[in-house]
Formats: sequence, C-alpha cells, structure tokens
Amino acid sequence: MTTKPTALIVGAGISGLSAAWWLDKAGWRSILIERSAAIRDGGYVMSLAGPSRKTIKEMGLQDTLEQMSIKFEENIILDKGGHELIRFKYEDVHGSGPEGSLAICRDDLARIISQHLPEGADIRFSETLGDVSEEGDKIKATLKTSGESIEADLLIGADGIRSDVRSRFWRDVDCLEHLGYSYAVYDVEGTATDTHTSTCVTYNSPGHADILYELRDKRLAGLHLWRDDAVHLNDRADRMKTVREATEGAGIKAVSDVVNQAEKAGCTPVVDSLTMVNLPQWSKGRVLLLGDAAHCLTLISGQGAGMALVSAEILGKELQATKDVAHALANHGRRLRPAITRLQDRSRSMAAVYVTKNWLGYFVRNLILKILPYRWIVAWLADSAKAELKLLNE
Repeated sequence: MTTKPTALIVGAGISGLSAAWWLDKAGWRSILIERSAAIRDGGYVMSLAGPSRKTIKEMGLQDTLEQMSIKFEENIILDKGGHELIRFKYEDVHGSGPEGSLAICRDDLARIISQHLPEGADIRFSETLGDVSEEGDKIKATLKTSGESIEADLLIGADGIRSDVRSRFWRDVDCLEHLGYSYAVYDVEGTATDTHTSTCVTYNSPGHADILYELRDKRLAGLHLWRDDAVHLNDRADRMKTVREATEGAGIKAVSDVVNQAEKAGCTPVVDSLTMVNLPQWSKGRVLLLGDAAHCLTLISGQGAGMALVSAEILGKELQATKDVAHALANHGRRLRPAITRLQDRSRSMAAVYVTKNWLGYFVRNLILKILPYRWIVAWLADSAKAELKLLNE
C-alpha cells in the first residue's frame, strides 16, 4: 500500500481548511494545527463571487452556504448629517442567482468547511509550531504543546497576516504594506436602524466610514473604518476603547449608540490595521504560504475569502497533476499571481474612495455620488469588482 504524502498546515482558518479539503482530493493527507481551542468565532461578512462560487459548488458546499448567506437588499450611503447620498440595490452591483455574489459570515464559512473535511484531515486545536526545518525533500517539525515530532512532504503557512511560518522562512523580507487605515468589527443584539431592514447602512464623514448591517437571528454588525497610521492596533488591550475613540471623531449619533450598546454588552471587537502582504514568491522549497499569510488583500477588496478558496483549489489540482512538488507550487503561483496583483491594486485605489482622506475628498466624492447617473456608478463598481476575477479564467 502506497503511503500518502503529508502536508502540515499551520492555521485552521478558511485557507488552511480549504487546502486540507483539496489536498485530500489530490491524494494527500493533512495535519492542521490551530492555536485556538476551536474554529474561531467572529469576523466580518465576506463575499464569494466569480471563480470562488465555482469552487464551493465543486466542494459540494453551495446549497448549505446559500441557506446561511446574508440576504442584503440595499446599501444606503449617508453623509455626515445623515442625508442620503445614494442607495444601491445589492444585486445591481453584486449580481444575483448562481452567478451573483454570496455574502457569508467568516466564521460560518470556516465551520462549514471544517464539517465537510475528509477523514484524511486531522485538526489539532490548541496547538502551535515548535522547531521546524527543511531537510532535503522533507519537513521536520515538532509541535509545541504535545511535543509530537512530524515528518511532512509540505509545510503550509495559512496562519494569517502576521504568519509565524512566514517570519521563519522569509526572515529578511519586509512585506507588510500599511494602507493608512484601521478597522474594527463586532456584532450585538438588535436590528438595522430605523426601516433599513435587510440593508447595509454606511455613514460617511471625512476620514471615517461606519457601516451597520443586519445579520441572522436579530444580530446587528458594526464595521468601522478610519484613517490611522498606527500599525499595532491588534496589540491594544482595550479594543472597545479604541473603537469608541475612533468613532467619536465621526460625531454620528446612530453610530455612537451602537458602539455604546456593544460596550455595555461586553463585546470584544476585532481591531486591526488595513495591511497588505507583498511577496515576490509564495513558496520556498517545501514551504508554501496561502491566503492572508501570502497576499493579504484587506477587506477593501472584498475577495480575500474567495481567493483563499480558489488558491486551495489550484494547489490541489496542481499537486494532483504531478508528483513534482516544486513544479506544482510554481504553477500555483503563476496561475494565481495576476488576479492577486490586480486585487491588491484595487485595494490601494478603493481605500480612499471608501474613506476619504480629508474634507476636500469627502465633498468631491459625495458630489460625484449625487450628480452621476445611477447606472454609471453601478457599472463602475460592478466592473471593478469582476475584472480581476476574470484573469483566473483566462
């Protein structure tokens, strides 16, 4: 009986879980190690569109995710005074049906993938990577918690933007690009403000974008973006204080009310900087980076989860096509790179549209939203969201 090649995957988020699923299809077994005690809760709603919709269909997850998806009707954009600038129908920008964008909570997506993992995928929670080295065509690793020694044919770093695997094997590479913004996300009990049911409401002010949207089970999510040159927000102990101070600068009562509600409920928001990862290569020998560890797109692009799914599919199919691991990893990078480059370029350009840098930018952006025909604005948003994804099909 032939022994299956083994991948040691660090991180059981969407990238790591998806990789384990596709590696099984390629005839590999996977050992996933995850620092947390279980699949992580929380995070913002993400969009699956284009190639990622085909990926989840091939994984047999489409029907389940459709049932769990958030059914947005409109996105209403308001100015600092609460006056409506424009309202988009969600399907006008993101499409509808099987070809449209699917809005899903990050933790829901991760849990569904984990529940559909094959028997060949072994998840070790509350576990981290100890000593690790590449010796010939093998990876030799020790797990820090259990002390177990593992020999693998591939080490995959799917451990996020501040990847431990990347810091070990790409030691001298300065790859973090801070975009000059920070964000916070959390959810509380409640429904969308006023009559904005099944709607995403965006309050804009210079240097701020505060977004409220309704989740399932009468939960209300808050997503805040603001101009900020700090790059260590994830290390701050009092995250709710950070959110309160950031949103006070916008001076919008509806937003302050939700922040106060979250603070009273004892919420612990996710707070971090909008930072991209730029690397000239995503693999070295038998070590591969996936997802945010390799090419964080930030939430501005709206395609981070989708690209994680597609990247895992490409990896699995390349490894299935050849036993030459180096060749498979090179092909994976070659096929994925053009779309990632375009999406990162989009993150840079769109950030200043979502969160204007100053009063002048704020007035100009608002004026454009008021005077341009609705169909022009919708066409621009829809085309910019889809253009990069077409590269994966070429």
